[in-house]
This record gives sequence, C-alpha cells and structure tokens, in this order.
Amino acid sequence: MIKMARKTFNNNEKIKAIIQRAINIVKGVEEPYRLKAFEVVLSKLWPASLEERKEREKKPKKPEGMNLEAKIEDFADKCNVSVEQLTNIYDFQKDKPLLIVPLQGNHRERQVFASRYLLVAYSEIYGQKWVNLRQPLSEQGVRSLQNLAENLKKHREIFRSRGRGKAMEYKLVDAAKRETFDMIRALATGQSQE
Repeated sequence: MIKMARKTFNNNEKIKAIIQRAINIVKGVEEPYRLKAFEVVLSKLWPASLEERKEREKKPKKPEGMNLEAKIEDFADKCNVSVEQLTNIYDFQKDKPLLIVPLQGNHRERQVFASRYLLVAYSEIYGQKWVNLRQPLSEQGVRSLQNLAENLKKHREIFRSRGRGKAMEYKLVDAAKRETFDMIRALATGQSQE
C-alpha cells in the first residue's frame, strides 16, 4: 500500500513537471496560438502509454537511414580499405553478403574463416548481430556443417552462440570484430587470410 502511494506520488510529480515544462516552453507564444502550441509540446513531452509502446514494438523496424552503398563505405572505412578493395572480398547482395575470395585450409579452418567474415558483414552492412550460419556457409561451398557448432565452440574468444541444433545463431565478440576489420585490411592489401 505504501509502495503504491509512493508510486502514485512520483507519477503525480512527473506529470506536474511535464506540464510545467510545456508551459515554460510556450510562454513566449502569443494568444490565440499558445493553447495549440501547448497541446503540441505537451504531446511531444508526454511519455507514450504502455499500449502505444507495445504497438510500436510490434511493428517491424525500418532499416537504418543509410543505403547499401553508404553502409559499404562505412564498413570499408572501419577496415581502413577502399570500397573497391572491400568489394574484391565481398559481393554485397540486397539481403546478404557473399565471400568472393577463395577459402583455404581444411573444413574447420574454412568454417572459422568464412563465419568470421560473414558475421562481421552481416553486422555492419545488414544490421544483423545474430546469424544462423548454416545457409550462408553452404552458399559459400563450406562443407561438413554437422561439426559447425563444435568447431566454432572451440573459438569462444571469437564467437558467441545461442539456440540449439540447426537453429543455432552466432555473433562475433566485440574484440574479435575489431580484429576481423584488421584481417580484412590484410587480405584486401594482399596479405594472408589468417
């Protein structure tokens, strides 16, 4: 009961503060426009109701303001390479990246290398932090995917995972993402892919 009364008091104080702020903002506006200005300002300051917030969260989020070309330029800048050098490594499709560099090493090494490069591109270009890698790796020609979870689990300093079985999703650890930018630069400038 005391908590409820305290919460109501706090809410009343917040409401009064919002109304006072709206009054202060429009006090220089001349009548007959002051009332309308007050209504507009108050509507902007007023916190959204719980139902409005839930409704907004249900709506799919629009992609960020940058177009694909701008995101590629930003990604190239983070890797300290030109867009041309970056597009010698990736083919950026509308909804996914494709690696166009040859993959070297055994199946495990290919899985780790391709996963790392794909995850950083999905994150930077398409805004996807968590990715189910089975389809993207299969499209890259990476085989033996039944061992993918086991192989990536050995690299906890690089990958985080969530989910189970074929629905497992992965993302890069922040430090590994920065290292991957350096690896992309090394690959783009003709150095090793390791």
